[in-house]
Amino acid sequence: MGIAEIYDFYWNQNVDPRNIVLPLMASPILIPTILASYLYFVLKCGPRYMKDKKPYDLKTFVKYYNIFQIVSNALIVQQFLSAGVLTEFSVICTLPNYTFDPKHVKIAYTFWWTLLLKLIDLIETGVFVLRKKDRQISFLHIYHHISTVIVVWTFGRYVPVAMASFAIIVNCIIHVIMYTYYYFSTMGDKAPKILKKIKPLITIMQMAQFVLLISQNIMSFLPSCPVARLPGIVSISNLVINFKLFYDFYQETYKKTNQKSM
Repeated sequence: MGIAEIYDFYWNQNVDPRNIVLPLMASPILIPTILASYLYFVLKCGPRYMKDKKPYDLKTFVKYYNIFQIVSNALIVQQFLSAGVLTEFSVICTLPNYTFDPKHVKIAYTFWWTLLLKLIDLIETGVFVLRKKDRQISFLHIYHHISTVIVVWTFGRYVPVAMASFAIIVNCIIHVIMYTYYYFSTMGDKAPKILKKIKPLITIMQMAQFVLLISQNIMSFLPSCPVARLPGIVSISNLVINFKLFYDFYQETYKKTNQKSM
């Protein structure tokens, strides 16, 4: 089998026929181009443009962006739940269903909507650049955004099914909480005082999320669960990397800061 045949087999023949017709899903170029453009703007073009400029305010934009994220992430969760995930379809071990049954199509299409939302998430880094919030443009931040887009895109192409949707459900719930916190943070002096105590908990919830999802993915390797192993390998690898990055961030930001203040 030649390179062209291998490419056609894995890229075209093994994909989910329901999602491949949707924008961004079929092309091997569009998503990588978007991510490359994102990196170029964040690391090169944006900082060069802002070098001799004052930071943009963008507080109103950030406020409404947070509201958009709260609503959008909640809707993603609602769509999966209304399709029967967690009620009719188990996320512990469920065989993939690629039929055009309305509920399974809804699950598959919600993966696509999630991809669009994760692409919109990239705007957040652009806002950091324009506001000269360089400290927030960390390797953790960039890796998390890029890896999430790639994983959702890949899973949306090959396994947009109930079992794989659990990661998105958990992630979107965390994002609803996180962006609610960010929304109240935009109030400045009028923000609830409890926010300072909540801030470290956001990172702890992120790490707990990764542990939960790693545990769920491990189920796919049990002999009693006859599903493909590769999606679990990809997912666990990415989750472990994200956990390590968030753990290091937590140690650096909260543990060492508390030690210095003692």
